[in-house]
Amino acid sequence: MRKKKLYAIVLGISLILGISFFQPEEVHGENKDPHVFVHGLVGFGPDELKPFPITYWGGFSTILGDLNSKGYHSMEAVVSPFGSNWDRAVELYYYIKGGTVDYGAAHAQKHGHARYGRTYAGLYPQWDGQSKIHLIGHSQGGQTSRLLETMLREGSQEEQAYAAANGTELSELFKGNKNWVHSITTLGTPHNGTRLADIAKPLISDIIYGLAATTGSNAIKIPYDFKMDHWGLRQQAGESNKAYMKRVLESNVWNNSQDVALHDLTVAGADTINQMTNLAGDVYYFSFAADATYKSGVSNNYLPSITMSPLFTIPSMILGKTGTTEWRANDGLVPVISAKAPFTQKSKTADNQVEPGIWYVEPVIKGWDHIDFIGQDYLQAPILRTKVRSFYEGIVLRNYTL
Repeated sequence: MRKKKLYAIVLGISLILGISFFQPEEVHGENKDPHVFVHGLVGFGPDELKPFPITYWGGFSTILGDLNSKGYHSMEAVVSPFGSNWDRAVELYYYIKGGTVDYGAAHAQKHGHARYGRTYAGLYPQWDGQSKIHLIGHSQGGQTSRLLETMLREGSQEEQAYAAANGTELSELFKGNKNWVHSITTLGTPHNGTRLADIAKPLISDIIYGLAATTGSNAIKIPYDFKMDHWGLRQQAGESNKAYMKRVLESNVWNNSQDVALHDLTVAGADTINQMTNLAGDVYYFSFAADATYKSGVSNNYLPSITMSPLFTIPSMILGKTGTTEWRANDGLVPVISAKAPFTQKSKTADNQVEPGIWYVEPVIKGWDHIDFIGQDYLQAPILRTKVRSFYEGIVLRNYTL
């Protein structure tokens, strides 16, 4: 216990200062469970945006490649960039374990999409109660990771009842009794939603238009895979990027369904996720929030600091004057108060006493915005590259000591 406390103290310093005090071989002996990284809204997988060498985790470089080169087993999961957390959690399970995605008969009927999705070989097929994993989720990826972990343990009573009543097959995921996750770390996750999603829900069209402008032009031939096959929104053979984007944009899914990402990111949607999830007594939970704002000297509003990415200046200003004062400090997309921990679950401020079954809320990272977590703030990337990599090394080193 003293050894763990010492590691917690030193690694806590490492995370804040971006300094690595340990070598891999010093801590690998405790556990060697791999880390699976889960992207957020609008995320994409390795090599998806070729010919541009852009990765979700690192931008023009690769965070996971750096971790693996140092001996930290790290893998990248890929799920629907605009899917609901239920759909993404199910996809995450099959992406890691392998098999054909089964969203659940009851869920599919309720929301009006196909029951089955893509088939995956499996990122880590040996995943089970003995070969556990650590989940690291950025933004919505943190919500998705939480929901999957609860599903694994508790299954789904609704899917179980539907299968029993209708004589249909029940996915192994929905049967529960799977304590397969060692820890969850969330980065800028809107655990309690972001009022930006409530205010700007109609802007989903603008997000897709922006993607279309980038990927659908005649000059740039980059396919963007929405991974929404179950909604009938897969790009067809011979269909141009522009035509595909137009078909996705004009789909009724965005306005007629709550089974999409932007609903889950609202305050009400996030509260539903919080009611669907709980904490396991043997799982470790860590959260990081960032704050790139400062309080105005003439009002209770919060304004974007000089380190805020220009992409988030306007969203940050909207958040900085919306709701009660405690909701206004933000990272450009997510309020600090929301990224710390779900309101409905136990949490504590980091105190160097790491324990399972409770959210361990790390100190707020001042000056970082939402994409600094993943090295995609290209104006600051050269300056932050070393610090971002040390940040992740600190996370995986600590997880190895749990």
